[in-house]
Amino acid sequence: MRPSSPFPSFYALLATLFLICFDTASALPTSGSSDSDLLRTVPTLESRSLDNWYQCYDSPSAMQRRAKYNDCARAAAQLPNFIEEKTFHRGGDVNTDPYALPIVKRHNTCQITVDVRFGRSDVSSWVGIDMALSKIMEACSVGYGQHETTGGEIEAGLASFILVTVGKPGAAGRGAAAAAVATS
Repeated sequence: MRPSSPFPSFYALLATLFLICFDTASALPTSGSSDSDLLRTVPTLESRSLDNWYQCYDSPSAMQRRAKYNDCARAAAQLPNFIEEKTFHRGGDVNTDPYALPIVKRHNTCQITVDVRFGRSDVSSWVGIDMALSKIMEACSVGYGQHETTGGEIEAGLASFILVTVGKPGAAGRGAAAAAVATS
């Protein structure tokens, strides 16, 4: 007795895969789009913040600048959440202009400061600032639970002139000190 050939099952599998792919392709939107539109991804301003320079307060001399992670999360929740990309700038009334800096938010042991470096305006959105803030909080997180701390600073914005600082009130690292010198 001859063993059955594997080819009929192979062709059946191939036909099934073809039908699945054809069915999936027919479900894709076609009006006003081409195959190249479906494959093209344009980097947004928010995605650029994931590659920006940052530093953690993790050296022995900087550990006192770290704050409780949960306090920082509550301070971050106080920041605006506008999705429009606009120009962040120094000066103006922070109560009426959400893009006027500096903005400082505090909760217990944590202070978050968003400011422009070197007195230069920069383009971003509050969603982009929040993504940078999330990155620095996660990247610099140490400990677990109620003992978890975080602290550091990260650049944000199209030209990286926005500086987001996370830590205890009064914490200012190398980038924040440079921003203060340049704008005073």
